[in-house]
Amino acid sequence: MGLSSWMTAVLVMVTMATVDLVHGAPNIIILMGDDVGFADYEINDPAMRTPANTALAQKGLTLNQSYTLQTCTPTRTALLTGRYSYKLGMQLGKIKGTYLRYVPVEPKLLPASLKDLNYTTHAVGKWHLGFCDWKLTPRYRGFDTFYGFFSGAQGYFNHSGTPSFDFRDNGRVAWENKGLYSTELHTTRVQEIIRGRKREPFFIYMAYQNAHSPWEAKQSYIDDYCSHVQGEKRRIHCAMVAAMDESIKNITDTLDEEGIADDTILLVLSDNGGPLGYGSYNWPLRGGKSSFWEGGLRSHTVFVHPKWVVNPGTTWDSLIHVTDWYPTLYKAAGGNPSDLQEMDGIDQYWKLIKGKQGTRDRVVLNIDDKRGRSAVRIGDMKLLTGKPCHNSLTSGAPAPPDMEAAGTANSFVVRIQDVPEKQLFNVRQDPRERNNLIDDPQYAEILRELEDFRDYEIENNLVPFPANIPKAKEGKPEFYSGAWSPGWCCAG
Repeated sequence: MGLSSWMTAVLVMVTMATVDLVHGAPNIIILMGDDVGFADYEINDPAMRTPANTALAQKGLTLNQSYTLQTCTPTRTALLTGRYSYKLGMQLGKIKGTYLRYVPVEPKLLPASLKDLNYTTHAVGKWHLGFCDWKLTPRYRGFDTFYGFFSGAQGYFNHSGTPSFDFRDNGRVAWENKGLYSTELHTTRVQEIIRGRKREPFFIYMAYQNAHSPWEAKQSYIDDYCSHVQGEKRRIHCAMVAAMDESIKNITDTLDEEGIADDTILLVLSDNGGPLGYGSYNWPLRGGKSSFWEGGLRSHTVFVHPKWVVNPGTTWDSLIHVTDWYPTLYKAAGGNPSDLQEMDGIDQYWKLIKGKQGTRDRVVLNIDDKRGRSAVRIGDMKLLTGKPCHNSLTSGAPAPPDMEAAGTANSFVVRIQDVPEKQLFNVRQDPRERNNLIDDPQYAEILRELEDFRDYEIENNLVPFPANIPKAKEGKPEFYSGAWSPGWCCAG
């Protein structure tokens, strides 16, 4: 390399290393869908209408090997703590109603770490990490503001779940929102935060209600985007996803109007795969929500960092786990990930924006000691132990080509009773998880490595899921003017 080329390379490295000094820390927005399947975007099913997601993919990266967990709370726990959920006893959900259950108070959540870097922090939408004590709620866990609901599901219009009212504007019950569509309410609040920003960079965690049950969509979304879709379940699901996509467009338009789009990182993902039998697709992946199949754990993910992603419009094919976003975004914000405590997540910031091979080579997808199942991956090989799917639901909507072969519609191979106790798949070559390699001698060495990896985590790091989760009658909404409210437990 000549002197001139060497000096140019050094200058580029110094420039990249001092990005925060030159441009200031970027704003960060996480846009997390709820129960949005791998094939619920037009990129994987042309019948869907998600142009905003497609436009973001053209500006950034599509992450093809992006893993979450199988249901809502475990994924949200991993995202905001950077820890494997099973290390916190949160490998399964069960945060609902008066259950005395919550994410432990000890881990410092991502927003609190970003506040250390002078960010303002905002949570909008679904919480679902516990609320029996005020100290468990968003504004006590690092968020400056909260606009949304504490529970796991509620009506999109009446904002009631199991069955009482649940909508907060910071600490106040927002009764005035009754009858208004939640997606539009949440979107408006995000736009207000963007327009009302101060000099500090902001972090917005937008946890959409879409497309979780109940299956409610405004008729306008059905008429405008999804009238052509066959099957009522798929049509309604399409409309709920379209509402989310329109929200994404409105948010990105607001960033453009404010002149800060180039200074804002956007991360779009789902909390888990789509639930089978309710209009959601995960094709070509096998299985769906609640399962340890790829269709339950893989998320269609888009990462946008304007001016810094080297190859926009491309697919990043390296392994990334939801825990990685904590240190990765912390790095993007100007922090040093080595300062973070007890991270299972791996900083992949520079690998992402430069389009290089990722750092992660293995991941514990989850350990479910209650049902005796686990899933781990090293390289391209995935080991499933126990029954990956504890339900036997099949899709009730028309299937794209080869959906049945993928084990996600009208196929007995997805059912609990028809799978062996141990299964080994090359999930890069076989994302449908059809060719079980467990007895193939050429994979004996990687099988032992996967089993050792799993066994070590079970023996050394697993916090058992509680056999029984107590309830507290003091938490009933009737004691709080008919709204779900904190104040009926003392979190540790």
